[in-house]
Amino acid sequence: MSTGWLDDDTALFVRYGDAFVPRRTEQFDIVCDLLGELPRPSIVELGCGDGRLTERLLGRLHHTRVAAVDASAGMLALARTRLAGFTGRVTLRRAAMEEDTALADGPHGAVVTSLAVHHLDDRAKQALYRRVRGVLAPGGVFVMADLVAPVGPAPLALAAARWDAEVHAADPAAAVPFESARWNTFRYPDPVDRPSPVGAHLNRLARAGFRDVDVCWLYAGHAVFHARRPERLEETT
Repeated sequence: MSTGWLDDDTALFVRYGDAFVPRRTEQFDIVCDLLGELPRPSIVELGCGDGRLTERLLGRLHHTRVAAVDASAGMLALARTRLAGFTGRVTLRRAAMEEDTALADGPHGAVVTSLAVHHLDDRAKQALYRRVRGVLAPGGVFVMADLVAPVGPAPLALAAARWDAEVHAADPAAAVPFESARWNTFRYPDPVDRPSPVGAHLNRLARAGFRDVDVCWLYAGHAVFHARRPERLEETT
């Protein structure tokens, strides 16, 4: 992928995202499955992009409202079109996930995000996790689908190979633009991508005060995490 996120990257991802992201539909289903019974029917999605996950959340979780947040005006315009049928249940908000306004109007029943947090450095990730915990209602959950860093040359090679294979299997027409754009960051490292190992995410979430911290799905260098804000003070001790 080119250094920095460009308009061409947006167009390419909107067209081929379902192939570029390994087992994307499966990831979305797992995110929804992990939300279950929420203490409040309010969800914030950080980095909503063109609204693919937002649409799945609203379609699966019929009694919830979603605040869909993204820093890109272009992506929000695409999301607005996609989500037009959910008027009254979705709010679109332009903000970077590091900004206070991204998580406004809490407490929330859940915060979710997909393919956004890996753009943050280590300090910003830890700060985000603390802020997310702070805006969740007691018992609220944080669910994150994201790129993760394989540890060691053999896991790195495996993740890169499986990612390539998944793109070919999902949509053979996507394989050429995937390769020409050098999208597989495990083969073509890009400064805009700063994935952390699974263990680092689990440790940071625990340090931020979450409980039931776990990785619930992992494949081709992509993972889905779950973490819960304690319901009672004694759970934090």
